[in-house]
Amino acid sequence: MNVGNKNDTFRFIDKIRNAKNSLVKLIKDDRIYVKIKNKNYPIVGKIGMNHIAIDITDSDIKLGDEVCIEVSPIYVDSKIRREYI
Repeated sequence: MNVGNKNDTFRFIDKIRNAKNSLVKLIKDDRIYVKIKNKNYPIVGKIGMNHIAIDITDSDIKLGDEVCIEVSPIYVDSKIRREYI
Protein backbone atom coordinates (compact mmCIF):
# COMPACT_ATOMS: atom_id res chain seq x y z
CA MET A 1 0.00 0.00 0.00
CA ASN A 2 1.42 3.36 -1.04
CA VAL A 3 0.75 5.93 1.68
CA GLY A 4 2.94 8.80 0.47
CA ASN A 5 2.33 11.01 -2.52
CA LYS A 6 5.77 12.61 -2.69
CA ASN A 7 7.42 12.84 -6.10
CA ASP A 8 10.87 11.29 -5.95
CA THR A 9 12.73 12.73 -8.93
CA PHE A 10 15.70 10.42 -8.41
CA ARG A 11 13.82 7.23 -9.22
CA PHE A 12 13.32 6.57 -12.93
CA ILE A 13 9.93 4.85 -12.46
CA ASP A 14 8.58 7.95 -10.68
CA LYS A 15 9.75 10.19 -13.53
CA ILE A 16 7.91 7.97 -16.02
CA ARG A 17 4.77 7.85 -13.83
CA ASN A 18 4.70 11.64 -13.40
CA ALA A 19 5.18 12.19 -17.14
CA LYS A 20 2.36 9.74 -17.94
CA ASN A 21 -0.01 11.33 -15.40
CA SER A 22 0.74 14.81 -16.74
CA LEU A 23 0.07 13.67 -20.30
CA VAL A 24 -3.20 11.99 -19.34
CA LYS A 25 -4.36 15.13 -17.50
CA LEU A 26 -3.53 17.20 -20.56
CA ILE A 27 -5.59 14.99 -22.88
CA LYS A 28 -8.45 13.91 -20.62
CA ASP A 29 -10.98 16.44 -19.30
CA ASP A 30 -11.88 15.05 -15.88
CA ARG A 31 -12.39 18.36 -14.11
CA ILE A 32 -14.78 18.56 -11.20
CA TYR A 33 -17.38 21.31 -11.22
CA VAL A 34 -19.33 23.23 -8.57
CA LYS A 35 -22.80 24.52 -9.35
CA ILE A 36 -23.56 28.12 -8.35
CA LYS A 37 -26.75 29.82 -9.59
CA ASN A 38 -27.42 26.86 -11.92
CA LYS A 39 -24.08 27.33 -13.70
CA ASN A 40 -21.05 25.04 -13.44
CA TYR A 41 -17.68 26.48 -12.39
CA PRO A 42 -14.47 24.41 -12.51
CA ILE A 43 -12.48 23.60 -9.40
CA VAL A 44 -8.93 24.92 -9.69
CA GLY A 45 -6.10 22.77 -8.35
CA LYS A 46 -6.63 20.05 -5.79
CA ILE A 47 -9.42 19.65 -3.26
CA GLY A 48 -8.26 20.17 0.32
CA MET A 49 -9.70 18.83 3.56
CA ASN A 50 -11.33 22.16 4.45
CA HIS A 51 -11.20 24.22 1.27
CA ILE A 52 -11.46 24.29 -2.50
CA ALA A 53 -10.64 26.97 -5.06
CA ILE A 54 -13.20 27.71 -7.79
CA ASP A 55 -12.64 29.76 -10.94
CA ILE A 56 -15.46 32.35 -10.91
CA THR A 57 -13.85 34.76 -13.37
CA ASP A 58 -16.35 37.08 -15.14
CA SER A 59 -19.34 35.93 -13.08
CA ASP A 60 -21.96 37.71 -11.00
CA ILE A 61 -21.53 35.58 -7.88
CA LYS A 62 -22.00 37.30 -4.55
CA LEU A 63 -21.46 36.33 -0.92
CA GLY A 64 -24.35 34.23 0.30
CA ASP A 65 -25.15 32.55 -3.04
CA GLU A 66 -26.04 28.89 -2.71
CA VAL A 67 -23.34 26.42 -3.80
CA CYS A 68 -24.04 22.82 -4.79
CA ILE A 69 -21.23 20.25 -4.72
CA GLU A 70 -22.12 16.76 -5.89
CA VAL A 71 -20.46 14.15 -3.70
CA SER A 72 -21.17 10.61 -2.61
CA PRO A 73 -22.76 10.58 0.89
CA ILE A 74 -20.34 7.81 1.85
CA TYR A 75 -17.44 10.28 1.90
CA VAL A 76 -19.20 12.96 3.97
CA ASP A 77 -19.00 12.99 7.78
CA SER A 78 -22.23 11.87 9.45
CA LYS A 79 -22.43 15.18 11.36
CA ILE A 80 -23.02 17.12 8.12
CA ARG A 81 -26.69 17.86 7.45
CA ARG A 82 -27.97 16.19 4.30
CA GLU A 83 -30.54 17.52 1.86
CA TYR A 84 -31.73 15.25 -0.91
CA ILE A 85 -33.40 16.89 -3.88
